[in-house]
Amino acid sequence: MEENTKKWYLRPMVILALIVITPPIGYLNVLVNRKRFKPEEWLGYLTVATVFTALWLTKFLPKEWAIPTIRIESFVERL
Repeated sequence: MEENTKKWYLRPMVILALIVITPPIGYLNVLVNRKRFKPEEWLGYLTVATVFTALWLTKFLPKEWAIPTIRIESFVERL
């Protein structure tokens, strides 16, 4: 599909924004529209969506199972 004729929800920046801001919606967008992407393009989106969705799902784990988060603000304060 030509870049100018793609629908707004199939444009690369929109897909990546959906994946980063709302991982489940971005993941569904990638899965539902998988036939509209080139195979290597779809694999890249699927990889990024899987990583962000996995990180998003860790917040629903019980406290004793939770993965420690990286505190960005403590890193920024050191600079």
